[in-house]
Amino acid sequence: MTASPDWSIDHNICFVGFGEAGEALSGGFKSQSPVAWDQKLSSKVFGFRERIQSAGFQPALSLEDGLVGIDWVVSLVTADQAAIACEQVCSSIRSDFTYLEMNSCSPGTKRSNARMVTDAGGVLADVAIMSPVNPSRLDTPLLVSGPSAEDCVNFLNHFGYNASLCGPDVGQASALKMTRSIMIKGMEALSAECFLTALRLGIQPEIIASLTESFDGFDWLRRGGYNLERMSKHGIRRAAEMREVVATIHETGLSADMTCSTVEWQQRIGDLALDPDTEDLAKLSRLLNEKLS
Repeated sequence: MTASPDWSIDHNICFVGFGEAGEALSGGFKSQSPVAWDQKLSSKVFGFRERIQSAGFQPALSLEDGLVGIDWVVSLVTADQAAIACEQVCSSIRSDFTYLEMNSCSPGTKRSNARMVTDAGGVLADVAIMSPVNPSRLDTPLLVSGPSAEDCVNFLNHFGYNASLCGPDVGQASALKMTRSIMIKGMEALSAECFLTALRLGIQPEIIASLTESFDGFDWLRRGGYNLERMSKHGIRRAAEMREVVATIHETGLSADMTCSTVEWQQRIGDLALDPDTEDLAKLSRLLNEKLS
């Protein structure tokens, strides 16, 4: 009988990527003297090193420096950088390690990354982040699949995370995440198309009233504003995720016509580079319409 790992001992942990998700999900590991590497460190983005330090992490001098003697790699980069980050880690690391692949990638991308990790002497766990990381932070639900999933769930929960076992195969957790995003991110894109059109036609209040009547209990005024705010702040990152969703759909043999349009709307609004401090639907609609004219 295999002994259960001792999670009370110190673990050497490196975060690769320290954006919104990395910062929000960093808190559980403060006691482990963790390190972090992000490309922004090499470009000396103002205040970024201090931001990592304020989270209780040590900024690495380089990716190679951050990976010295590491037991756990936590990958939290943008979806379009997930395979690149994994390849860089696997070519640099020199210790046995577990790779927590937490990026919004297709099952195929995660399986490909798992093969790279295996060839480098490690094991990959497919971790899907199943809700916005803020304000939930450590309470954000995480689904974990792969051959080491049970150990990874126990490891994460030992440090205060909200992880659940999804299955024994890499790709199972990401399949749920990607398929869910068809609807969640697609509704955001439809919100933009619907409410911006309604504003230009001068019928936005009537459209909100009609939708509210048709979908009993659904607050379209609040949700519409939230959706536009999310796209404005994170559209580029969401577009990258939705390209992985398109890949997921194609992996099943289906077309992805609707989701390709979601990619276009997320990218279009993300490219405006807005950072609104409001979720007011009317204000956001006017602002976006001005920028899209």
